[in-house]
Parts: sequence; structure tokens; C-alpha cells
Amino acid sequence: MFVGGEFYYDQHWKAEKPSLSTDGMLFLNGGTACLVVICAYLLDHGIRKMLLPSYLCPSIVSTLEHCSMQYGYYRVNRDLSMDVNDLAEKVSTHQAVYLINYFGFLQPPDVRNYLLDLRQKGVVIVEDNAQAGFNPFPTGDFIFNSMRKLVPYDGGYLITNVDLQSTLDKFKNRPNHRLPIIREYRKKLYSYLAEGHGDYDELAALFSISERYYVEDFTVLGDPQEKEHIEHLDWAGIKKIRWENYSYLLSLIRDIPEISPIFPVLQDGIMPLGLPVYFSRVSRDRVNEKLGEAGIGLTIHWDEMMVDPRTNCNPMAVEMASTMLTLTIDQRTSRAQLDYLYENLKAGIASAMKL
Repeated sequence: MFVGGEFYYDQHWKAEKPSLSTDGMLFLNGGTACLVVICAYLLDHGIRKMLLPSYLCPSIVSTLEHCSMQYGYYRVNRDLSMDVNDLAEKVSTHQAVYLINYFGFLQPPDVRNYLLDLRQKGVVIVEDNAQAGFNPFPTGDFIFNSMRKLVPYDGGYLITNVDLQSTLDKFKNRPNHRLPIIREYRKKLYSYLAEGHGDYDELAALFSISERYYVEDFTVLGDPQEKEHIEHLDWAGIKKIRWENYSYLLSLIRDIPEISPIFPVLQDGIMPLGLPVYFSRVSRDRVNEKLGEAGIGLTIHWDEMMVDPRTNCNPMAVEMASTMLTLTIDQRTSRAQLDYLYENLKAGIASAMKL
């Protein structure tokens, strides 16, 4: 049995009619493309310094550097809430604040109110919903997501009240070398996982090349075919299954003392990316290795920040990245797979504790 891993094409969630209203949204190539456009607009309007959360994927920093945007950091608490006191001390020297709704969960109400107050004072709020999809309670001046975190399609939707047409014109005719390669990968992945057909090394190479192109090309405009597929998915059904899977797996892992869920309560209206947990008294990496041996592919958010000198300066953020693991609860995952994940999680912890 396999659990988790990258997304593959699945006709199960296809809808005959569009199930998603995207009126007023710009469809771009992905989350990075959205951030590139946002930075270009801000720089054109004299906004050159942005505060970032201390806990983040280094690719965000790389994108800002590519765009020549200056940045600093504010602290993020262990429960992934923004440290408002630290932010308040630093915001006067920056013109924009970057907000991440981690794993699809919203910041606490007092934090959201503080951010709205900053907006009224002229601070630009950039809201990253890459892990949240379509957040029903937006906070930012610029709000964007990343579909490949949730489904097997590339794209990102950007919402803002400002006119971005002149900014978008700068990015016309950029090639998309990634798309044909990731499409081939997604087409072959299910056959390999479910039927044992295909070659692992070929799949790994396809994925590696597609990721390299995504990083290097900075393609901005979205693909119409990807957009069509995204908007013809059963999003209500996807959200429902993610909710049910999160609740079920949460009930299972309560008896494992070595892990603690970061979000023990589901928030109304959200769509969770996964079920993130912290490990204690046992090596997260050893457990993850055991899970991998059992065909369970989970995600670490974000292990690369521990070795990146731009992101490993905050001890708490490094500790978070070194002990966190995201348990899969996405729409592909059956109850039998969740049971398999739970049993192997217990076995992996027991095995790791003997080492």
C-alpha cells in the first residue's frame, strides 16, 4: 500500500461543470508567479522592503531576491501564529508584511485584526494561501494560492483590487518548459504506484527536471488548459474529504505520546493541507525513514530552511523545522490508507526509539 507523495491525475474528482467561481481573480502559473507579479507592482510603486515570517520555505526568499525586493524577518510562534509584538517592533522600517496561512489554518482573530489595522495605516499585506487554497476570510491587499499543493495541476490565483495589467505585460511570452514534463510525470505516477508499471528512476528524473524548470524559468502567465482542469474539479467534495480525513486521523493519533498536532481543532470554513505534528523524545527523521520504507511519502515543511543561511538564523524556527512532519489527509487518501499510516507511524516510532 502507498500513502501520500506527489499528485497524479485522478478522474474521480472531475466535475462536468465549473464548480469554482474565479471572477475577479488572475490566473497565473503558480504561487511563485503570483509573488513575482506582486513584487514587480510594489517595486514600481516605491515599496522595496517586506517583512517575512521567520518560519518559511527558502524559495520565497529566493523569489524576493530574484525580484530585488529587500526583506527582514518577524518571529513566528511555535503554534505558527505571528508574534505580533515582534512584528510591531519591526514594521515601522518596512512597507509590506508577508503573511502565511500555514496548512490552510487562519491566524488567530487578534492577529488578523492587527493586520487589518496595519492595512488602514498604509502597510501592504501580502497573504500567502499556497497551503490554503481559497481562503473564505481574506486579510491581505494581495492574496494568492498555489494549486499544485492541492491537486495535480499547475496554477495560482491572485486577488487584488489594484490594476495589474501593465505589470503583467512585462511577463508575456515567457516559455513554460516545466509543463510538458510534469504532465508526463503525473500521467505515469499512478500507474507506477498502483500497478507497478514504469521505472522509478525515470519518474524521479522527470520530477527533478520539472522542479528545476519551475525554479529557473519564472514563468508567470497561467496555462488555459490547467485552468480549465482546476475549475472543473469537485472542490466541495475535495474539501469535505480533507475535513473528514483530518478529523479521523486526528482521533487516531491522540494515543501516540511522541507526537502532538499543531492544530488540534479544525477551523470553520477552511480546507486543511495536511495534519502537521511535532515529534518529541524521538527522531523525526528516523521515523520518516521508516515510513518511507513502508511506501508512505510525507512532507517536511521545510527541512531546507535548516541549512539555508538566509533562514536558519532563528533558533525556534530551526527547531520547528527539525521536529515537524505533515501527515497526509488529502482527497486521494482512503480510511484504509489512514489506518495504514497510523499503524506504521506507531511502528516507526517504536523502531526509532530503539536506535
